[in-house]
Amino acid sequence: MASTTVPLAPGAGPSLCCDRCGQAAADPLQQILMSAVWLIPGPDGPTTARYCRACPPVGPITDLACLRCGDGPLLVGELAADPSGPDDVLPAAARDWLAAAGWRLDGPVCPDCRPRR
Repeated sequence: MASTTVPLAPGAGPSLCCDRCGQAAADPLQQILMSAVWLIPGPDGPTTARYCRACPPVGPITDLACLRCGDGPLLVGELAADPSGPDDVLPAAARDWLAAAGWRLDGPVCPDCRPRR
């Protein structure tokens, strides 16, 4: 399920909702936690989701952070790097999704920080 942005009120700005339980962020800390993007396995391949404090997925998790801005998705389950593998290599499905989203993986560098050509 993709993340959903719901307006609070005209001019009040967006509110994030949990993709599992539907709860909206109730306070600034919850807003920060729910702004994290999770890359999860989906029926048609990797997809993104957002979760509240009570609903994050379990299992292996890799925090992929851009070397320039520090932002990036949390990769879950079969998309997470195998810590016993060489250099925490990401699985092909995760690499393919990230490359299609504009990530340069030899850094890693996110699409927002990649030099424009």
